[in-house]
Amino acid sequence: MDVALRFRILIDVLCGAVARRAAAGAFGADGGPLGALLWTRLQRYARHFARLCAAPAPPPRPRRHPRPQHGDNTGHSDETVQKKNGCKPILPRRPAWLLAPVPEAAAAAGLLRALLADPALQRRIGEEPRLGRILRPLCRSLGLKLPAMLRLAPRARRTPRPKPEPVLPPSTDESVAKLPRRFRPPAWLRRRERLRDPPQGKSIIRSDGII
Repeated sequence: MDVALRFRILIDVLCGAVARRAAAGAFGADGGPLGALLWTRLQRYARHFARLCAAPAPPPRPRRHPRPQHGDNTGHSDETVQKKNGCKPILPRRPAWLLAPVPEAAAAAGLLRALLADPALQRRIGEEPRLGRILRPLCRSLGLKLPAMLRLAPRARRTPRPKPEPVLPPSTDESVAKLPRRFRPPAWLRRRERLRDPPQGKSIIRSDGII
């Protein structure tokens, strides 16, 4: 059987279980939007999987709007992510989160495990890496360990930017010379400031003999 058809059967089984459990309140009293979001996301996975398994696969479509940059939320709880997104429902990110509200997902996990072991799908993933964008979140939600072909290489750490050297303020004479003449202090005041702050390592002998 074709891998795209097998994946479609897997998604149909999972969507039917999600719809029944959502109607029974498995996602909470107000879990209707979450169940609808999950059902829609699974259907989208099935459509994209079939499109990418077609020969030849279409090229990636350019984005109309740039994706907003945000930090990695894998270390945040679902409640924290929910607060950041306001009232908009968002799917949990913790591993195997779907097995508790939808026990039938365990059967779908077995179907997905068998599908990932199919050499035809492994060969297709090597030809079309975009399939990993569909299979990785599905494996995480069903509690499956990612096979080697779906694992991403670790990101290289950014080298810290060198700190700029502090800019020393110009000397008093240079800063005064840059001022307009009408704003410059009188010459006798500048001489007094030089006498008050002698250069380091030097001494100034005044006219009265005091050092």
